[in-house]
Amino acid sequence: MELKKTILIGLSTVGVVGVGYAIYWDYMRRTNPEFRKKLKESKKRAAKQKKAAEKDAKVKAAGFVRKAVEEVSNESLPVDVTAKEKYFMEQVAKGETLLSGGDDCFLEASLCFYKALKVYPNPVELIMIYQKTIPESVFNLVYEMMSLEVKKKQAEYFDNFPPKDMNVKIEEISQNASYDDHVRRGLFAIKDFSPGDIIFNELPIVSALDPSLETGDYCSYCLKELTGEQFSEESDLFEAVYCSKICKERATDEYATLLFISSDQNDSESKEARLVELVKSGNVKYPLIIARFLAKMVYEETQKVASGVEEEYSTWDHIERLRFLSVPATDKEAKEIKLLRDLFSKKVPGMEEFISEERYLMLKGKLMYNAYGINTSRSNENIRENTDETVRSSKAPVIGAGFYRVASYIAHSCDSNTETRFPNRNHELSIVATKPIKAGDELKISYIRTGQRNSENRRSELETKWRFRCTCTKCLKESEEYDEYPNPA
Repeated sequence: MELKKTILIGLSTVGVVGVGYAIYWDYMRRTNPEFRKKLKESKKRAAKQKKAAEKDAKVKAAGFVRKAVEEVSNESLPVDVTAKEKYFMEQVAKGETLLSGGDDCFLEASLCFYKALKVYPNPVELIMIYQKTIPESVFNLVYEMMSLEVKKKQAEYFDNFPPKDMNVKIEEISQNASYDDHVRRGLFAIKDFSPGDIIFNELPIVSALDPSLETGDYCSYCLKELTGEQFSEESDLFEAVYCSKICKERATDEYATLLFISSDQNDSESKEARLVELVKSGNVKYPLIIARFLAKMVYEETQKVASGVEEEYSTWDHIERLRFLSVPATDKEAKEIKLLRDLFSKKVPGMEEFISEERYLMLKGKLMYNAYGINTSRSNENIRENTDETVRSSKAPVIGAGFYRVASYIAHSCDSNTETRFPNRNHELSIVATKPIKAGDELKISYIRTGQRNSENRRSELETKWRFRCTCTKCLKESEEYDEYPNPA
């Protein structure tokens, strides 16, 4: 009892002294200018010291992040599934142990979690888990490492792409009024070419026939004219026909299994059947190309996991840098988005969220700006082009469209120095010089059929479909505007 009383008296005394000091401090603050001055200076010093400490911590963290990203980029990470799993568990366990050491161990812990992220099959999923389970400051460090890695990868992208054997390079160009005064990227020759020379050949990321030509005279995969034996898959609701076993196998692996093989072949209301109906009844190839593109991305990811070999840049890395047209979200697009989300959600977990309205409209806009019409030398009066779906094409008749990584960077000119050809009568594109081209010259191609059309007519089509006003030499001279543009397109 005496001990308890003594403690209470002691606490009461401390309380009284504390209150008394507070009253004294407040009195001095209000009545003594010198005290206020010293107090203010003390606050400034404390704030300055705190700011300096925070700055030092940020500098230290930034240096650690840079060093960590560099270290991991030079590290040989495991490639097979078993080794990846083991490495992942080791890094996570080490990171969790370091977390228990407090703030001083947070930098090293973040490196462990970043390394684990590098081998995880679904990074987005793991990031969401990290956000909920590790301290915010550690998560922010991991996120900074990811951001720095992405920036580094982006900065190095055009050092590695296109491959040097394609004889071209991509450079940025300051735009004139024809492209709304923005900086664009153009494709430039790295060697001389004479008229008729093939500058490069390129296979598409993905292609498709006009749906009205399916099950007819052309291969559904490579768009080659069918002249001999034909191949098909009985369970394919799209009823596609192929020119060879190779094309049939590639189509089946890359997209047909996901998009057109239904568990119930007699269900006309299945998601696969609804996609077929949308494409064929509307004679629209862009929803089909987008569906094939998404399916091919899934296929590439499964191949990476199976082989343990990862390409430095994914298909998405290639297409995200391309120009695109803004596509409004109409009821038509909403129907296409819902159909694809329903179809992929059934077979690929996570794809339903990936196919957002924004991402779908962006993909469609990239196709509308960059896709090339694939033409045939065969004269066929039965071919009816769908002119509602914009393609770059200077020749008729167009039987389908292809989406190409490198050729997409070629700018338009009515006075072009290149043209497209399809010498193998399939979807492989050749860019051919039509004029002498020197190393360092920008490659230009006509997005439209020029013929005998005047500048007003040509410009009208370009403004309607690609939304820019052509200022090529030909248009400027015909419209007597040449002197207004010091650097014609």
